[in-house]
Amino acid sequence: MLNELKSVFGGKKISVVTCVYNEEDTVREVYEAIKKTFSGLSEEYEYEHIFMDNCSKDDTFKILKEIASKDANIKIVTYSKNFGPINNEFSGFKYVSGDAVVCFEGNLKDPAELIPVFIKHWEEGYDVVYGVRKKTNDNFLMSFMRKTFYKLCSALSEEPLPLNAGVFRLVDRKVVDELIKLDDYKPYVRGLITTIGFRQIGINYERKARPHGQSKSNLTYLIDFAINAFISYSIIPIRLCTYFGIILAALSILIALIYTVIKLFFWNIQAPGIATVIILILFFSGIQMFFLGVIGEYIGAIHSQVRKKPFIVVKEKINI
Repeated sequence: MLNELKSVFGGKKISVVTCVYNEEDTVREVYEAIKKTFSGLSEEYEYEHIFMDNCSKDDTFKILKEIASKDANIKIVTYSKNFGPINNEFSGFKYVSGDAVVCFEGNLKDPAELIPVFIKHWEEGYDVVYGVRKKTNDNFLMSFMRKTFYKLCSALSEEPLPLNAGVFRLVDRKVVDELIKLDDYKPYVRGLITTIGFRQIGINYERKARPHGQSKSNLTYLIDFAINAFISYSIIPIRLCTYFGIILAALSILIALIYTVIKLFFWNIQAPGIATVIILILFFSGIQMFFLGVIGEYIGAIHSQVRKKPFIVVKEKINI
């Protein structure tokens, strides 16, 4: 009845989606931060907070159930196993009922106080409002890797990717509906939102240090995430294989012609040493293996897509 009245009188609903995995130290604070943020907004806005639990092995789900039993705004979806952060983020869009969706990470590194600013720009007509990390507390190596990743993604894609834009964003309902239509086994959400279009704007902010625990994103995950982003977001890496092959073929023909001309005029010239030949063979073999790996990643992505393996298997839903 409340939802019907709000729809009649113009009330709007904001869905907040938080993906968690082993976040027992922060999940309650995340809940309180979002609750405090919306309590300070106008009564015009109703909200729901959906926690997507990626089969946590600690007490995260237990704490969430306790919170949900006391607050009907809290909804929980937990999976049968850990399906990975990539699928977890995308799956959350399927359970929202709001006019706009805020993606908010469960590590408390992003400021919940920025959500009203996102909503303000949304009300002004922007369909996507994303946070841009102008300053973070990452170490030098992590900062360098992130900047390099974003620059490479932008350079190797048809659509420029916003630099230093992470999960923290607000998207309009129509954008969410378009995302849900996509049948992608391993969706790169940031790239998909950029590709879909609509009116978008970035908001600068300083990212805080993680208050509790450690990041669940190890080096293996970060590498997998980067490869998936390149493969999902662009065909340019595989096109580079073709370009590089053409360049090498042309270069080899040119060298062969030069060597032939030299032999015609200087027949007794000595051939290059065996060490040079071996080094060149190893170098070009490495280049070939690298590009075979790139092609293999694309084939692997196609294989996963056509096999139709379970994208997500839901174990339990609460308040949904």
